[in-house]
Amino acid sequence: MTPRADLRFGKYRDLFLAIGLFLVLDLGVLFFNLYTSLQIGADASRINAAGELRVYSQQLTKALLTLSHELREEQSTQTSASQIAESHAAFARAFDRLKNDAPGAWGSVGSGLGNDAEGMEKLDDLGRQWFPLSEAVAPLLAGAAPAQADVDYAVNKAVTRNVRLMQQADDLSAHLEGSARAHAAALRRIQIGAILLATLNFVFIVFKFLRRLSESDRRTEAARRETTRILDTVREGLFLLERDGRVGVQRSASIARLLGAGMAPGARFLEQLAGRLAPEVHEAAEEYVGLLFNKRVKPALLEELNPLREIPFASAGGKAGADSYLTFEFTQVEEGGEVAALLVTVFDVTQKIRLQQELAGANARAESDVGLLLAVLDQEPAAVRDFLESAEAKLLGINRELEEVRPEARAYSQLVNHIFRMVHSIKGEAGALGLGTVLRQAHGFEESLAPLRRRGDLSGDDLIPLAVEVAGLREQLLLVGSVLERAGRARGAAPAGEAHPIRPLIEQIEQLALHVAHDLGKKVRFEAVLPHRLPEIGETQLRVLRESLPQIVCNAVAHGIEASEERVGAGKAAEGVIRMELAREAGGFTLSLSDDGRGISPEQLRQRALALGYAPERVEALDDRAALGLMFEPGFSIRAAADAHAGRGVGLDAVKAALQQAGARLRVSTVPNAYTQFRLRFGT
Repeated sequence: MTPRADLRFGKYRDLFLAIGLFLVLDLGVLFFNLYTSLQIGADASRINAAGELRVYSQQLTKALLTLSHELREEQSTQTSASQIAESHAAFARAFDRLKNDAPGAWGSVGSGLGNDAEGMEKLDDLGRQWFPLSEAVAPLLAGAAPAQADVDYAVNKAVTRNVRLMQQADDLSAHLEGSARAHAAALRRIQIGAILLATLNFVFIVFKFLRRLSESDRRTEAARRETTRILDTVREGLFLLERDGRVGVQRSASIARLLGAGMAPGARFLEQLAGRLAPEVHEAAEEYVGLLFNKRVKPALLEELNPLREIPFASAGGKAGADSYLTFEFTQVEEGGEVAALLVTVFDVTQKIRLQQELAGANARAESDVGLLLAVLDQEPAAVRDFLESAEAKLLGINRELEEVRPEARAYSQLVNHIFRMVHSIKGEAGALGLGTVLRQAHGFEESLAPLRRRGDLSGDDLIPLAVEVAGLREQLLLVGSVLERAGRARGAAPAGEAHPIRPLIEQIEQLALHVAHDLGKKVRFEAVLPHRLPEIGETQLRVLRESLPQIVCNAVAHGIEASEERVGAGKAAEGVIRMELAREAGGFTLSLSDDGRGISPEQLRQRALALGYAPERVEALDDRAALGLMFEPGFSIRAAADAHAGRGVGLDAVKAALQQAGARLRVSTVPNAYTQFRLRFGT
């Protein structure tokens, strides 16, 4: 026996002994009950046999008297002779059963008297009366017609012995009944004794059990108090996660603070996390918890795969977000070679993440300031100054329109769309100039405007936050102006004979194309074709180009140029080409911007228009050229989701508006899977 088994036996020894005694007692009582029941059954059989002796003796005497009378009257003796034979045989069988039956199964006795000396003596006395009568009746059973003398002799024997036989049979029955009563009394005594012993044993078991239970409760309560003190003290969240995904009963007090009241004992862990984590994190957590219950997966690998590390966690009832940051660690609890549960430890790492974010923000701001300085130094001061003046004028116009807008939903909606075009134009020019801080601020402004554009029930209160966004964007412009002023003082006056203004614009567009391609993971080469003698470009025309070209280039890279794998699969070079070509024409000039990407499918534009809610009859009526015009409608974009470079449905809308104001013409030509070209025609 192992030490652990020996300890277990010692702990429950009294209980085992009491149960063993109960089983022995129960088996003993069962044996005696069975034995005594068999004896009582045998007594009943003997009593019945003794009663039969009395009855058959009387029947035999009556049948003999009837036979004697029938012989004297010369009547038929067949019936009386048959009765004599039956009574004689039945008496003999009952007598033999009492005399000769052997002991039965299970150690019990049969219906014979066995070792009952007194009963055997009474039966012998009865036999001494019976055998002479039986001998006298024997000649009558031969089958031939009995002689009158034989009958008279048998009648005489029966009459003289019948009363004695009946008396002896009654005495034997009385003796057997007494024996049966004694056996029944013994059975009752055994049962009463067994009940008393069983009761005492039960009381002993209950006493020992209650004593053990009380001691166990005392130890359990002490352990519970210790566990409660520990769980109330630790700052981390601790609880057991069962195989069915439910939270265990024991858990630390900090769980309510970290995870909210919903994570109660018995609650489903993953269901409580739904809506409080990002959907992709919640989906990964479901798969990960399933892996944790697989013992064959290595713990080191499981630790590396844990998706619940330093994750944004929303407060109870809130949406997934970053109210706090938590880390969940899981330890497998094994029983019987299987993972029975998981010990989950929850750490609040919010302060750590906040410090990291603040540090990253400080670094980003420092890098942003340096990047802004480098971007300003890398651009023509005149181009940056023109951008600042134009952007400032647009923002002042936005502020004025916010103050003067008519108080009606339609006017609010029109103003939001107009502001969106203005901000998108500023964003495009900032991107072309490499002014990252302005670009990011403008993109954030767009994020605030995007949900307002989808609503038809705008009120004046919805426009109040836009004034704050305008102020933020102006602050970034002022910062650029300050950097530009300081850079100008450092560089001194510009040399005479500055380069043609189109050249720095081309450089800006090239840098923008490469930047967007890098962000989208694409490969792009920029080509510029200029005439030997550059055309004269006025300030207004230059302003329109600065507003329009960034939008067209962003669309070309984002929508037109395919990913390298897609291009190679289509038989193209892995690197896409953005080509800008400037040409002199009579009365003006033409600037075209083309890409060798996937082209524009009119049918795809029609399908997108239907998805955006355009009337089907209007869409069906559009030919291919008219379908291309959908690209220039407010809010139209081929993309279902927007990013920092495309998908807002406002870039080409702004281009169209700027060209119309400058009196320029725009022509689009495209071949699906081949190229797209935007051709801008300016007159003098």
